[in-house]
Amino acid sequence: MQFCNYSGSGVSDSSTPGPGRHHPDETFQCMWDCGHGLHCNALIHGYNLPAHLREAHGIRGSDNTRVWCLWKSCNREFNKENLSRHVEEVHMGIVYECGCGSTYTRRDTLNKHKLKMQH
Repeated sequence: MQFCNYSGSGVSDSSTPGPGRHHPDETFQCMWDCGHGLHCNALIHGYNLPAHLREAHGIRGSDNTRVWCLWKSCNREFNKENLSRHVEEVHMGIVYECGCGSTYTRRDTLNKHKLKMQH
């Protein structure tokens, strides 16, 4: 089994997938900080990140609940509704592709593109 441990700089763009650009169906090693310098290390599919954060790391509550990103000790604070998107984009390097060849770092941006372009 091959898995990804993306160590991106946090800078994202809409360029064509290449090194460090991954798809949500790939398997990733969870780098959530579990304390004492240890990471979760579970193997998860990118599309399963929200469920993993909820079930393994207790990320629960309303969308406006304030949570901390502990992926590789990032320590940035977000509303819960934005945490998965942040981890996918900044830490996992996930991109979403349209059939027309366009790529996006956010699923919602891909969906807006599809509606606008009617694909």
